[in-house]
Parts: sequence; C-alpha cells; structure tokens
Amino acid sequence: MKHSRLALASVALSGLLWQAPASAEERFEVDLRPGLWQHSFTMKSESGQMEQAIEEALRQLEQLPQSQRRMVEEMMASQGINLGLAGSSVEVCITDEQLREGTLPQQEGCEQTVTQEDDDTYFFEFQCAGDPPYSGSGHLTRIDREHYTGTAEFTTRMGGNPERITMHQEGQWIAEECE
Repeated sequence: MKHSRLALASVALSGLLWQAPASAEERFEVDLRPGLWQHSFTMKSESGQMEQAIEEALRQLEQLPQSQRRMVEEMMASQGINLGLAGSSVEVCITDEQLREGTLPQQEGCEQTVTQEDDDTYFFEFQCAGDPPYSGSGHLTRIDREHYTGTAEFTTRMGGNPERITMHQEGQWIAEECE
C-alpha cells in the first residue's frame, strides 16, 4: 500500500504547515481559541502524480473486505484523519499554553520558522527530513479566533522526480475539549 502512505503523508503535511513553532528569537502569542481544531486542505501537484496516488489508495481501500476497510477507516477517524479527492482534513488539539508561547506542536524531523507579518498574518518556512524530504513556505491569515485560511507551496520528490505542490488550507475551531 505504497500509495496509501503517500496519502497519509499528505495529511501530515497539512498539520505541519499550521503547527510550526516560532523561532526562539521571535516569540509571539497566537490569538486563536484553544481546543480541538479541524484543519481542512486541498493539494495540487504540478505533475498530477500525487492526485493519482491518492486516487489509487482510495481504490485499494474500497477493494478491501468490508471488515478490513472499516478497521482502517476507524483507525484513521480515531486519529482525526479524513481523506478524499476533493480534500482532506485532520483534527488537532491546540492548548492555551501553546498559543500563549507561539510554540504550537512541531512535526518530527522538521525545522521551521514562523514570523508574524501583522496582527492576523503569519509567514512560515520549513524543511523536513524524510523519505522523500520536502521544503517550502506559505502564509496563514487569521479570520477570527475560530477560523483561519492559508496557502503554501512546497517541493519534494515523487517517483524520483522533483515535484512542486500547492496547498490551500482552512482551520475551524470545533470544541473546547480535546478527546
């Protein structure tokens, strides 16, 4: 299920792009509501390979016996992951302390910097080790304490070839308590 790993990696990238910490030199408070957030995103690869891989992973999932498919879907849902060709989403808990310190959870193997451009706009850059490694930049705009939007571009390798991916994302606060 090599293709399904690619689909899951896509979800991880979404979480990475909002969950980047500020550099030690420039701490700032993020004015969002703490609690459970749903991060929704759509991605488009320059070559179309990523979309084909996600489509194939979903086809493979549909071909599993119903009990196995339900087990995979439940496992992903328990982690707050929802995948689809139209877009994907992941649920993430953000604490009050993380928001006060401007140090939201960081994805392992990544180095990131976040700068605050104005009261509602944040710019980020990141480089992540992995197989394959990826790097890029983007921005997020806070609409209000319970909603943000953003875009990002990053480069990676797919099938041994360089690939550029663009992403649009949106975050929506769901609940005070994280489960």
